[in-house]
Amino acid sequence: MEAQIVELLPFLHDGRMEVRQIAIHNIVSFTTPSSEFFHVFLKNAKSLTKDLKTLVKDDTTIAHDALRSLINLSGEAVVCAELDDNDFIKFLIFNIIISKTNILSDLGCMLLSNMCKNDGIATKVLALEGKPVTGLTTGTTAVAQLADIFLKGTDKSYNPNCTYDFLASVFATLAVLPRGRSLLFTKDEENLSPLSKIVCFTEHPNLIRRGGCITTIKYESLESLLNQMNASFAVEHHPALLDESDINVLPYILLPLCGPEEFDIDDMEGMPEDIQLLPPTKTREADAHLRETLLEGLILLTSTREGRNYLREKKTYPVIQKMHAAETVDDVQEIAERIVNMLMRDEGNEITEIKEDDEDGISEV
Repeated sequence: MEAQIVELLPFLHDGRMEVRQIAIHNIVSFTTPSSEFFHVFLKNAKSLTKDLKTLVKDDTTIAHDALRSLINLSGEAVVCAELDDNDFIKFLIFNIIISKTNILSDLGCMLLSNMCKNDGIATKVLALEGKPVTGLTTGTTAVAQLADIFLKGTDKSYNPNCTYDFLASVFATLAVLPRGRSLLFTKDEENLSPLSKIVCFTEHPNLIRRGGCITTIKYESLESLLNQMNASFAVEHHPALLDESDINVLPYILLPLCGPEEFDIDDMEGMPEDIQLLPPTKTREADAHLRETLLEGLILLTSTREGRNYLREKKTYPVIQKMHAAETVDDVQEIAERIVNMLMRDEGNEITEIKEDDEDGISEV
């Protein structure tokens, strides 16, 4: 069987469309990392990836299988090295993902999500600019345009075939890089930043969308802290992140941490309106890793005096107290306790040590 797969590879660039279609259709199912023939594709990564990048521009049926193959293979460094191609990245974003009619846009988002784990590719994405898109965006950076299409994907109001949920993972990965965090704060002509169009999905039913959103918030909290700690103290992002007339991130962090518990009247006074008088059917974020990520975002916000004062003013402590009481995972409980200690502490020296990590996974189809 391995020999037969190897024999199929040259047919991926055959001059006849029907031959290319048969070849890619027979190959795609073997490209998953769990396949016993996965090593064959890695051994031929250079020529195979070149063919697959070309097939992505082919007939829709062929492009579909080519994208699926690339999604499955793109978790491997040897394949990502071949995808670190500015022309292909531009085509993927502007011709597949940001397309009003392309039915493969969601597959494009999955592939971009995997590709952005490569720093070279992520850097190229952050540098990309395009023309404003009628009916979508006035933004010119790829990040701004992807944020606009991500927002419209919730009701499929732009492309009725696609939700763009996997763009949340793209934002989370780009936010690891300082340039990515900065671009997510950059406002457009309507005075809105890409981040303001992303943070509102912390309770979205789709795990990929809300998980990427929550992770993005964590890294944007890091950017705020880094700006606050800058020697010039020319603080721009920190107020924007907390400002109720701007990004107003706090309710989107606290809401998933709230359950059906009631708050005392005194505690509710000053709380963000979105978390007051929640219904008895309210459920807390079910994923322990996402609860932990939300709390890590709060930890970063408590690392400056400005942040701590704001969280105290907004009665964050009662929310974390009730969340801690209901928590069953020790690691999550420990982070909640750290937040309580930060909010209840006597003011002294501020925290200056920051640790970044990235636990986003690789997509597979």
